[in-house]
Amino acid sequence: MIHARDIRFEIGDFRLNASLEVGDSEYFVLLGSTGSGKTLFLESICGLHLTEGRILLDGVDVTDVEPGRRGIGYVPQDGALFYHLDVRHNIGFGLRVRGTGNSTREETIRRLARMLQIEKLLDRRIPGLSGGERQRVALARALACEPSVLLLDEPVSALDEFTRDAVCRELVRLQRATGVSVIHVCHSFAEARLVGDRIGVIDQGEMAQVGTPDELEQFPANAYVANLLRLENVFVGSARPANGGAQIEIDGVTLRGPAADGRVEFVVRPWEIRVDNGTGSAANQVSGRIVEYHLAGPLARVRIDRPIPLVATIAREHAESKNLAEGKTATLLFEPEAIHLLQPRTAPAEAGTAR
Repeated sequence: MIHARDIRFEIGDFRLNASLEVGDSEYFVLLGSTGSGKTLFLESICGLHLTEGRILLDGVDVTDVEPGRRGIGYVPQDGALFYHLDVRHNIGFGLRVRGTGNSTREETIRRLARMLQIEKLLDRRIPGLSGGERQRVALARALACEPSVLLLDEPVSALDEFTRDAVCRELVRLQRATGVSVIHVCHSFAEARLVGDRIGVIDQGEMAQVGTPDELEQFPANAYVANLLRLENVFVGSARPANGGAQIEIDGVTLRGPAADGRVEFVVRPWEIRVDNGTGSAANQVSGRIVEYHLAGPLARVRIDRPIPLVATIAREHAESKNLAEGKTATLLFEPEAIHLLQPRTAPAEAGTAR
C-alpha cells in the first residue's frame, strides 16, 4: 500500500499539490504530459525532495525516513546503472551495501537474472547492452533488495513499439509474480492500458482523475484527460436546455446531447457512432465527405472534415458492406448518450512546468 497525502512542493513557478493511494499488489500508472509533475511526484515518494505532506508505505509513516531506508525499489528514467561495473555487480550493488553474504547475494542475482532472462549478460559491461537489456538490469537491481514498493519512471520510453509492448507484458508478469505495489510513470495511454490496473492522470501538479483504463476512456474528466488519452471528437459548443436534454450548437451544427446550459466542452465517443449512406436514423446525423478511411484489423476508422471534423470507429465488416471510401459522402449517426460532457480544467493555467 502506498499512501501519499497532500504532497506539496514548489520549484520555480511550478507547484505540486497531489495525493494518491495505491493498493497492495496493484499496478498503478501515473499518466501525464511532459512537464505535468510526474517525475517530481515519484521522487517525492522516494524522499528525494523535502516536501509537505505525509508518505505511508504499508501503513508505516516514512516521511522522515531517509530514501535508502524506505524499502523502495526505484528505477529512474535513465536507469542510473554503473557503467564501470558488469551486470552481476550492478544487480548485487544494493545487497553488497547492506552487507548481504556472498552466497546469498549470488543466489539472488541468479534468480533475478533467470526471471528477467538476462543470465547470459551477467559478465557483460553496461555500455555493450541494448536499451531493453539495460532496462532489465535496472529492474533486477531494484528488485534485489525485495522492496514492497517499485517506482518506475518512464521505464520503456527509449524502446521501439514492439519491444515496448514485450517489456510491458514482462513488467506485468514480474509484478504479479512478486506481488510488489508498482507506480509506473508514462505519457502514453496505449502504454498505460497495457500495464495499469488503475491510472492517475496528473495535470500541472494536480491529480485530474483516477480510475481504471475503461473508466477514463468512457468518462474523461476534462479536455486535458480526453486529449491525453488520444480521444478524438473533443469539441467546444454552446448549449441550451431542450426536451430534458440540451441542444448544442457547434460551427453551425445542432446536436442533441445531455442536459447542459451555456458554454460546454464535450466528447463524442467514436465507437458509439454509426456510419451510413443516408438511410439510417438517429437523434444526431452529420453528413460530410470522407477525408480518411483506414482499415486496421477488425476495425475501420472513418473521418469527415465538414461541417465538423468527426471520427467514427466501426466494425470493418460493416464499413466494407457500405462501400466506404475517401472522397465519398457518408452520414455519421449517434444518439445523445454518445456525447460526454467535460468539466472545466481546474489546474491553474499560469503554473509552470516540471519533470
